[in-house]
Amino acid sequence: MRYKKLPPEAWLHVNPTWAQRFFWLWLVPPGRFVMRYRAYGHSPRVPTTGGFLLAPGPHAAMLDPFMVGLGQKRRRLRFMVKENALGWPFMGWLIRWCGGFPVRRGGPQVEQWLDLSRQIVESGDGLTIFMEGRLVVETVGLGTPRNGMARLALQTGAPVVPVGLHGAKRPGAYGKRWWWHWPRITLVWGEALSFERESDPSDERVAEVRDAIWASVEQCFRQATQIGMRPSHRPPSGTSLEAALAEPSPFAR
Repeated sequence: MRYKKLPPEAWLHVNPTWAQRFFWLWLVPPGRFVMRYRAYGHSPRVPTTGGFLLAPGPHAAMLDPFMVGLGQKRRRLRFMVKENALGWPFMGWLIRWCGGFPVRRGGPQVEQWLDLSRQIVESGDGLTIFMEGRLVVETVGLGTPRNGMARLALQTGAPVVPVGLHGAKRPGAYGKRWWWHWPRITLVWGEALSFERESDPSDERVAEVRDAIWASVEQCFRQATQIGMRPSHRPPSGTSLEAALAEPSPFAR
């Protein structure tokens, strides 16, 4: 595949703006209906200027970056994917043109790919990173976070926006026996976290920041789960988080 021959720096010049605008114009309205999408939490969803990091959790499906993208349209987003995903028919093409770029684990180029991530954030774009580093489909909850997001947050000084995502996993994770279920996506956006910039943070500092970010992701996920697990009505997107979390639902009889 031709994309495999591209050096890391070449991906910095791939412009996903037109594809993301097309996605928003034509796919978001039906996508929100099909996935029964609801989003709550901090407003604005992401910083209005400058680069930032987006930390959603858990990583439940390959479409997660697009589900997170449904929640905001003002800023351009890039996201990491495993290299072989770019070779998938149609989906690989969609990932490439909508802002995805490959990360090759291990090997001599790993530092170059990390440097590309720093350049994307410092150029003013948003970068989505799933801290677990893999799909977590075996349970309804979160996986175990890795250090990459924390290290990048410290090296760039960019704000980190935590996001909790519920409803995107396979039916078995929710105790259902059917092979398919109608998605019921609930997102909660948290307030951006800021950390002082450090060019060469210690391992202890990276672990401390990782835990701080993950604690916010866990809180957002608990809130998304509380709203998403309701058997009937969820308030419309844009409802304040406090009202959405209120029990019983203000729409209940």
